[in-house]
Order: sequence, then C-alpha cells, then structure tokens
Amino acid sequence: MTLILETAEGVRTLGAETAESPVIGVIPGDDVALHRLTLLESAPARRLEEARMRAADLSAQPLDNVHVAVGTADDAGASWVALIDRDRMERHVAHFRAAGIQPASIVPAALLLDAGAEDGTLARLDDWVVLRTPELAGVVEPSLAPHIAGPAWKGRFYLLPEFAPEMPEGELEIDLLQGDFEPRQLWWKQRSFQIPAALLTLMLVLLLLAPGLIERARTAATIAGYEQAVMEIAQASLGQRPADAETAAAALAQARRSAEGGAIAARIGHVAAMTETVQGARLESVQLQPDGRLRFALGGQAPAINQVMPQLLQGPFEAEAQGPQILLGDRRAGIAATQSGLSVAMLRFVSARSDAALITAARARPKTSDPATFATRIGAAFAAAGLADATVTPSTAGTAVVVPAARSAVLLPLLADIELMGARFTALAIARNGDDTLNATMGFAP
Repeated sequence: MTLILETAEGVRTLGAETAESPVIGVIPGDDVALHRLTLLESAPARRLEEARMRAADLSAQPLDNVHVAVGTADDAGASWVALIDRDRMERHVAHFRAAGIQPASIVPAALLLDAGAEDGTLARLDDWVVLRTPELAGVVEPSLAPHIAGPAWKGRFYLLPEFAPEMPEGELEIDLLQGDFEPRQLWWKQRSFQIPAALLTLMLVLLLLAPGLIERARTAATIAGYEQAVMEIAQASLGQRPADAETAAAALAQARRSAEGGAIAARIGHVAAMTETVQGARLESVQLQPDGRLRFALGGQAPAINQVMPQLLQGPFEAEAQGPQILLGDRRAGIAATQSGLSVAMLRFVSARSDAALITAARARPKTSDPATFATRIGAAFAAAGLADATVTPSTAGTAVVVPAARSAVLLPLLADIELMGARFTALAIARNGDDTLNATMGFAP
C-alpha cells in the first residue's frame, strides 16, 4: 500500500513506495467534515441512505451539493461519516489524475493517525494541525488547536511531530471514493454484475416458490422495528408511551423545541457558514424578532447575495426571504428519500433519536435561578473568550451584555457555549463594524 499526499504544489509520497501495492490518496481534509455516528442499518445502500438523512442536520448547505461517504462500523456499531462539497471532491480527484495517479481510495489525513492515544494524537501537516481522538478527527488551524484538542495540546505548533502515518492495517476506516466517485471497473469485474450473475439461478428458484414474500416480510419487520424503537425512545425521554410511532415522533419534536429553546447559535452559525462559502457575500447584521425568528441582513455584491439566498431558503431552518434580508425560524422536518413505508419509518426513527439526544443534553445543563450567580457565569464566559471589554449588567429580569467589538470567530462560538450553559436569549442584535469586527447587544435569562 502506497500513500500519496495531495498538496498545493502537487503530490508527494508518504513513507515507502511499493510498486505492486494499491495507491491510497491522502488529502489534508480541511474541507471534509468527519462525524462519528451510530447507524442502525447494516446493508451498505441503507447505511448510506440513513447517513444522508442524518447529514441533513449536519451539513451547512443543501444535500444535493454534498458528497456523503460512510465508513465501516466498529465493534460498538459506530462509523465515521464524511461530508464534503461535491465540487471540492471533484477537484481532489482531478488533482490526483493531473499528477498521473489513479488512487484506489482517498482518505482524510486525520483518519491515518493513531486513535488509541488516551489524550489524542496531533501532528503538523504543512500549515495545519491534524488531530485524532476516538470521537473526533480533523484538521484545524494552529490557533484553534488548543481549544479543540484539549489535553492533547502540549506545546507550541513547531513542537508537534510532522505528519507521518503508519500504513493502515486491513481495511481503511473510510474511503471517500463512494457513490458517484467510486472507481469504474471493467463491467465483468464489478460486484454489481458478479453478485447478480452468481445468484441468478437461486433467485429464479426462489421467485418460483415464493415471489416477493421474503422481501415484503423483511421490509415489514424492519418498519415494525423502527416504529417500536421510536415509541421506546419516547417513553424513555418523556416518561410516557404514546399510542403509535407517529404520535411519539410528534411529542419528541415538541419536547425538543421546548428544550432546545431558540437554537440561536445554530441558526447564526448556519448563515455565517453559508455566506463564507460565496465570495463577495457577507453577514451584515442579526436581529432577534419578537416571534423568535432571526432576521439576517446580507451585504456584498448582488450576484453573491443572489447565490447565497436560495441555499439559505433550502437549508435546515424554516426561511422567508425579504429582499437582501432573510428570516430564519424553527428547524425543518426531515424529508424521506422516497415515499415508501420503509423510508418514512427510517426518517421518523432518525429524527426521534436526534430529538431525544437534544432533550437529554438540555436536561443535563446546569440550572441557575439566582440572578447574581447567573450574571457571574455569563461574565466569566465572556472573559474566558478574551472579551474583557464586554459590559455585563445583571437585573432581576436577566443579564444584559454589550460587546463593542469582537471577531466573528470568537463571538459566534461563544454564543453556542452560552446556550449550552442553559441560558435563554431574550434580546440579540449583532452588526458589523467598519473594521469587519462585530458589535453585539444581548439579553440572557436563566
């Protein structure tokens, strides 16, 4: 097995090169989002369908523009799921081909690091930091590494070892060359031909004996299993067992909306991520409306705004466009891949499990009713983020905070951290300063 790393200058070989071994393409992975998910399905096609349903809440753009790849499951049933923009994936493949290389697989660099280290593994890759823990993998800028790596960050960037992975033993944890990007084989060597040809005689016999009964029975059993699981999730999360799976899913969704609150940070992060992908577009301001929706004003060139707006309207939140402004409300319900009973049942299960996880996380948040203690916690969060000039004013109605200037890379993650503390936004107004920093006026209640 030969590892070939893609770089801005071209490609280079990692470690020893063996002429007769398959070529594995390695990309830095700064444009790949890796998630550790537990998938219920075992068949490859259904695992990919389930992963795409789960990716609806994880992607910052419409799924039609996203390439999804699913890795093999470990002993605990968890798998790596990779999300990457289709155009970026095509450019990676074209980059290798331009260098005269036809890789058998493509893998993000982070998944070639040792996953057994207790505190994680970090390495330098050109100007990036590659990090790997049992539950987290990716590549980040050196300035973000201490915040993400935690205990694994033990020194300065130049003290980290150079990225030099060992040859993976056995099957790769994930291969990005799936679906439309799977390498084309001679048709008689493809599994899509070999498996049907090998089973053709057996299938003919089975069709004569029991046409369609086996598959229908299996599908019916799978649907019943999904519905049973949804009702059990509802009983565990809500303390009561609804009459059917549809009622259970609706009750979980309502409880999730109450527990999650406004999902302010999630909506702001979604719009910020989308605008950053389009050159010439920017986020000018954010305003919390009395009905709980967020009003975003987009700035920049008109063609860029026109490119971002349709993507926001198709995103995971209910959206309404008003010229260069857009209103974002609650999360959208998922969309089944097909209208078959199996797809509908699978989507209901995936949504129920996601809702239950959010409900559990909300219940675990610390509750603070004392205004002074709550204000102290809010002030400490802003101070820890380096926003020492933030003005924190406590009152019996909550805590008001004014930030005159902050970088978006600091302010937006901080809002998410404060929501995770259990704080509820009562007011929010963010606007861009002349130097591209942001000013913000916020109100929080416990």
